Amino acid sequence: MKIGILTQPLQRNYGGIIQNWALQETLRRMGHEPEMIFRQADTSRSRFGGITILRCCSLVKCIIYKILLGRRDVVLRNPFDRTYNPRQPRYADGKFIKRIQRSRICHSDRELREVITKNHYDAFIVGSDQVWRQEYSPRIETYFLDFLSDSDHRKKVAYAASFGVEADYIDADKMQQCKTLLSRFDAVSVREDGGLRIVREDFGRHDVEKVLDPTLLLSDSDYRCLIKASDRLTGEKYITSYILDGNFEKQRILQDVSSRLSLPVRSLSGDSDNANMATVSQWLASFAETSFVVTDSFHGCVFSIIFNRPFIAIGNARRGLDRFT
Repeated sequence: MKIGILTQPLQRNYGGIIQNWALQETLRRMGHEPEMIFRQADTSRSRFGGITILRCCSLVKCIIYKILLGRRDVVLRNPFDRTYNPRQPRYADGKFIKRIQRSRICHSDRELREVITKNHYDAFIVGSDQVWRQEYSPRIETYFLDFLSDSDHRKKVAYAASFGVEADYIDADKMQQCKTLLSRFDAVSVREDGGLRIVREDFGRHDVEKVLDPTLLLSDSDYRCLIKASDRLTGEKYITSYILDGNFEKQRILQDVSSRLSLPVRSLSGDSDNANMATVSQWLASFAETSFVVTDSFHGCVFSIIFNRPFIAIGNARRGLDRFT
């Protein structure tokens, strides 16, 4: 079957990118043809005017900085791109993103419906990651497949969907519509115990199941195949720090672990605004080859487990503490 997948937009979050790839890889091994339906947030469609002229001038400056002066903290971006930022890469790893089968980018409901009509999907999967957390999703109704009519009988499945938090995940004025839309799903599964409670109590679906995050459907050897030989640090001993939201307390924990183990710290930045982001290969290698991990990231915990590395998980309430529990 050709399966359209609704998940979080591909950006600079490694966990979001890899769970997307892992779900597609699992479906491919089952004989299906998966494709991410690339829904982005609605933004201004203006392609001309003063702001575009300024962006073109900015692009010229970026070319000079990057190519002539060798500045690595600058990226070359299309000035017509709605998310243009000369110091912020669109993706954590643009080359790896090409491994993920995607539709064209949809910035509006109209563009989304055009993709659905043109691409002839046989079934739809919503998941995984925090697809049912309104503040993270470009338009929450989309993640309950509101673009399909009641008479559309194609399979509708939620796989390892997550709310991320146990309260205030969807605005009250949208809950009834989302509840009605979820009743049309053929199968519903979530990633956390809290998700089970929410779907049963708030949505009235008692046939919900708890399943693994897609990244855990594959083995460590599947991920080691993605690591380039040049990115391996075999023989070196170090502590991997993957902290998404740094503060003094987390820095103190890192210093304490470093002192106790007498090992240096190698830091991975997450959701970085910096052009010098690690590739997915380098990110995976940092977990696969490390002696110890300190992280406040859900997928940081996941890959510590996959690669069988000792780790400290620092619960990150802002990004969804229920995932860690």
